[in-house]
Amino acid sequence: MNLTYDAIARFYDLSHKTLVDDIPFLLRQAAETGGPALELGCGSGRLLVPLARAGIAVTGVDNSPEMLARAAVRLAGEPAEVRGRVRLVEGDVRSLALPGAEPFALAYFGYNTFLHLDETAAAATLRRLQPLLRPGARLLIDVDHPLALSAAGDDPDFVLEDELRDPALGETIRQFTAYESVPGEQAVDVTWVYETSRRDDDATRVTLRYHYFYPHQYDLLFGLTGFRLLGLLGDYDDTRFDEDSERLIVVGEAE
Repeated sequence: MNLTYDAIARFYDLSHKTLVDDIPFLLRQAAETGGPALELGCGSGRLLVPLARAGIAVTGVDNSPEMLARAAVRLAGEPAEVRGRVRLVEGDVRSLALPGAEPFALAYFGYNTFLHLDETAAAATLRRLQPLLRPGARLLIDVDHPLALSAAGDDPDFVLEDELRDPALGETIRQFTAYESVPGEQAVDVTWVYETSRRDDDATRVTLRYHYFYPHQYDLLFGLTGFRLLGLLGDYDDTRFDEDSERLIVVGEAE
């Protein structure tokens, strides 16, 4: 995650409430590998809470205090045994240190989290991550298809992505999204604008840079940072990745 998420934390769960297909996929991965698990960029706990409910000990790392606060609120509604399986850590994945932590059997970057890292940051993150894992531990990276991101950046107009209903405040939120290619880089700038129906103040607007990698680049990146590339999936049903896939799910293994 990025500290910019502090500004949009109140909208995050509303805009991701229909994103649930990755949860059964992750639960299958956790069942195969066992625990403990490590989530890099855990946000508001959308993924780590289902893991904890399934009996997996999980540590969630994020650098947004507001998103971690929302994760804590989500956890507060869970039984004591579920809360006891979760550790929340505020920190930067590029300089990650978890002294005293048991080596992890599974590490994952959930939906588009890895896109926040450029090539240098991605390598630094994986190098810091590798010693925290057991030999043979599984690594998952779930991102948008790089060809789709590249194409999206060629049409930088804003589109109405969703109309969100906030039942707590009784307001409707309109979410607009625009992608713009970054010249000379494998990157797009993603801008989100949130307009609320019951407020007279300015809309909330944030821009984040997504860095995308192609499969051969993940293979090279893994080889330089102590991982092996095991496979590429195109969706949460374990189909193989190809040019028509919606997702790129990179599956690796710690050496």
